[in-house]
Amino acid sequence: MSYESLFANPNGRTSRSAFVGALIPLLAVAALYFFLVRNRNGEWVLVTLLYPAAVLHARRLHDMGQTGWLLLIPGAIDITAIWLHMGSLRPAVQPTVTLAALIVSAGFVLWGLVGKGQSTANRFGERAAA
Repeated sequence: MSYESLFANPNGRTSRSAFVGALIPLLAVAALYFFLVRNRNGEWVLVTLLYPAAVLHARRLHDMGQTGWLLLIPGAIDITAIWLHMGSLRPAVQPTVTLAALIVSAGFVLWGLVGKGQSTANRFGERAAA
C-alpha cells in the first residue's frame, strides 16, 4: 500500500497493520515539529498534518465498517483547540479544550489500533490487505 493511498485518498480501507505502519511516521513527524520547531511555522506544519491523519483514520474506520464522518467529533475539538492556541484567545479555557482534544484524539487512535476490521467486503470496498 502506497503512502499516497494511505494519506491522500480517503476512499477505501486500511488494515490494522497498515494503519500502525503509517501512524508511526506520521506521529514521528508530528513529534519532531512539536518538540523541535517551536515557532509559528512548526504550528502550521502540525495543522497541515491534520489532513493526512484524518484520511488515515477515515480509511481505518472504513475497514471497521464505520463512516469517516465520525472524525468530525475529534476534528471539531482539535480545530477549536488550535484556534484558541494560535489566536491566543480565551487563555483560561485553552488548557481545558486542549486536554479534551488530546483525550478524544487519543481515544480515536486507540480505537484504530484495537478495533477489528471486517473480514468481508463492506460498503467501503473489499477487505483491506494485511
